[in-house]
Amino acid sequence: MLLYLIFAGTGVGMALPGAVLPTLMRQWSLEDSGAGWLFFLAWLGSSMGALAAGRYRRTVVAAGCALVGMALAGIAYGPAELRFVEMFVYGLGLGGAMTAISLTQAARHAEECASEMNRLNMIWAAGAVATPALAAHSLRVASAQQICAGMAGVFLVWAGVVTMTAGSGGPRTTQVTPLRKKMGNPLRLWPLTLVLLAFLPTGIESTMGGWVAEYARREQQSIATAVMAGSLFWGGILASRALGATRYLRWRTERGLLVQSAWTVVAGLVLLVAAPVQAGILCGNALVGFGLGPVYPLALALGLRRREHPGIFWVAGVGSATLPWATGLASTASGSLRVGLLVPLAAGVALLASGVASGKFSAGIALREEMGERL
Repeated sequence: MLLYLIFAGTGVGMALPGAVLPTLMRQWSLEDSGAGWLFFLAWLGSSMGALAAGRYRRTVVAAGCALVGMALAGIAYGPAELRFVEMFVYGLGLGGAMTAISLTQAARHAEECASEMNRLNMIWAAGAVATPALAAHSLRVASAQQICAGMAGVFLVWAGVVTMTAGSGGPRTTQVTPLRKKMGNPLRLWPLTLVLLAFLPTGIESTMGGWVAEYARREQQSIATAVMAGSLFWGGILASRALGATRYLRWRTERGLLVQSAWTVVAGLVLLVAAPVQAGILCGNALVGFGLGPVYPLALALGLRRREHPGIFWVAGVGSATLPWATGLASTASGSLRVGLLVPLAAGVALLASGVASGKFSAGIALREEMGERL
């Protein structure tokens, strides 16, 4: 239960920068390229944190929570000159904690890895979906620095609880499954199609989560629309993962689910870019979120089924770092965040192509699990 609670907290942590981005950009006098660098460093740190989740997973969960707490405390009370370093440390802690928990749960539920990854990421999405509304409400009565300070306290408490309960029935994640010490070449561990299926959806997700509130605010000049857009995006992810946690995935082939989801992502991004009115922004965000929901958990299940190795999380973290950064660069170069969002749209098209190319992974999840039980 504690691991699930912390994982929901990491969902809040991933959505928080995007929820408070408009406020931070004004306070720190950032252009879009500067904000893109913040995202790049945070999610680059997340990808590096994923590599630490080897044998000593309990330690990684505790250390990850501690790093997130210290980074948020630094953002709240430290000098502005250190904000880029603090964002890297922030992502480092989130990535380590998320990966260690994911690998632990995958090992504990090896017979139904796809279902557990979907369930775990649904809990993560539940934390993310509440963040925009909570942040908007909190900003009415407090500052962004006070919000960061409050979240810092939560993560530091979790770090202490994980450390203290490790020997008394708590999350014993120290030596679940041995992993290779070196990551190696991801293309040798997994085929290119599977690497792209880990890289692209997380990149689109972090781009949307980071930039959607600012995009809605600029196009509609409405805080309410910005909050609702973020909530609908994360709500779409939560809804599709909740659906996937039921019997929905039992009759869907993996390839069919990937292609259907990718089409939904592309349709939502086209609507978001082509129709920047309130209805287009809100519906587009909901569609993108709903389409993205099942893709990353399915990619994780496919990757961990082939090899239980943190490299798949590293690939996902690189995607999370690269696409928001590229979006900020494109926005600054063109003077339009709307143009910048062509970056995740291009990634959505590539995701669709990867889904179509994933025919060799198209055996149904339920059929594989059933055959595994028979064997």
